[in-house]
Amino acid sequence: MFGLAWLLLLSALPLLSAVKSWALVTATGNKLQGVSTAELLKLCRGAQRTWPDGRNFTLVIHDPESPEMHGAIQKLFGVAASEVKPLLAKLNESRQVIRIAQTDEELLRTVAATPGAVGLVDVYAINSAVKVLRIDGKLPFDVGYVFKSN
Repeated sequence: MFGLAWLLLLSALPLLSAVKSWALVTATGNKLQGVSTAELLKLCRGAQRTWPDGRNFTLVIHDPESPEMHGAIQKLFGVAASEVKPLLAKLNESRQVIRIAQTDEELLRTVAATPGAVGLVDVYAINSAVKVLRIDGKLPFDVGYVFKSN
């Protein structure tokens, strides 16, 4: 019985590694402190192209087809990860609104260097170049945070 429990636990490890707790971050110099889920969705889905202060909106994410991003992609864009590439191409027609970063470090550098940019990053990768934005008044480990993994 003990061997079976270990086997089940080991078989679940690939699934557990794909689950992350995400944080929405922006450059430390950005005056923005938070955003509502409704406003974030309008920006991500292209219904709104700029922040209220007129700065262009840019979202920096990891590969939208990676297993770890599936839940976030569904929340941000309202489509399955397998359907997101045509949507991103359309959003990026006139200017690059959505940028794809290969690593957490690249994502954080891009957010820090791009005025109006926000990024979705693993909470454990956050560094001093960025600050965490509240979403609907909540931070990543608060109950009800929109990108909380559990």
